[in-house]
Amino acid sequence: MNNGFHEPAHRARDLVAFLRERYAEQRRTAVEQRLQHWHREVAELNAKQAVVDNCERWSLMADEAGRRIAERSAAGLGVEPAEALEAARLDGCATAVIHVVATLALPYQRHPGYREAWRPPPGP
Repeated sequence: MNNGFHEPAHRARDLVAFLRERYAEQRRTAVEQRLQHWHREVAELNAKQAVVDNCERWSLMADEAGRRIAERSAAGLGVEPAEALEAARLDGCATAVIHVVATLALPYQRHPGYREAWRPPPGP
């Protein structure tokens, strides 16, 4: 449903799945090869994974808030300003986290599964 919002979860879903797969591969490689500092590498991957997981969470919350507003509007019900403001805040937060996750995906841009659409826009 096009609810006027960007539907962050839709934008983030494939990118989140892509990064989860890459991080799982890297963890396996670090452990299998018993890299010198594999504990540190796994800890770093786990920290990145937490950002990816938060991206999914923020995106889903933003989508749900946008859906609630769209449903209320379609039913002819009013939308409280605080509810609209919260939906916009969630959408903005989700968009920012998606940008961070897209930046985390840049090292994998040569991977065959990487999509050019994930590339973050150039900075200022």
